[in-house]
Amino acid sequence: MRVAIGGISHESSTFSTVPTTLQHFNERGRHEGQALLDTMRGTKTPIGGFIDAARDAAFDLVPTIYAGAVPAGPVTAEATTVLVGILTDRLRAALAAGPLDGVLLALHGAMVSELDDDGEAYILRAVRAIVGPDLPVIVELDLHGNISQEMVDLATVAVAYDEYPHTDPYERGYESGLLMARIVRGGARPTSALVKIPMLTG
Repeated sequence: MRVAIGGISHESSTFSTVPTTLQHFNERGRHEGQALLDTMRGTKTPIGGFIDAARDAAFDLVPTIYAGAVPAGPVTAEATTVLVGILTDRLRAALAAGPLDGVLLALHGAMVSELDDDGEAYILRAVRAIVGPDLPVIVELDLHGNISQEMVDLATVAVAYDEYPHTDPYERGYESGLLMARIVRGGARPTSALVKIPMLTG
């Protein structure tokens, strides 16, 4: 069993006048390939949870890219293009090396890009263009995400943090990894639905 992992995570505010650039991602933390595993292993992060789940459920990981930046304005077109391009290039390379059984992604749920107001759907569209419509894709999200119907349609499963303050990103990543193993090995057939409640928040 061979699963690609990665993520592009940003909590965007369209009220901010400070765009989120590629440099912001580089400064906060951008890890590619083996460096992703070496840096994130043992951390209480979603990626750390993915890694430990793979160890415990005995499946192989194919690291792509993880990049995160501090909350600010929309992510620039350049940053979006570069980061999503690296993710998709590494997915293509992974598929060229052999079959993939799934993709685990640590996203946020509230990313806005200059290219698309629904940043996560933009990422998932790009991933689906590479891996096809049927491969299991599980995304972990912050509970402050703004979930769209397209995100639900593109992801096999979305797993959100349960806690605020955020004390469970690792646990939800671990849960996501174990769920991936259950899906691939035939024990789970999840379905998703989105219900938008009539609530104004601020």
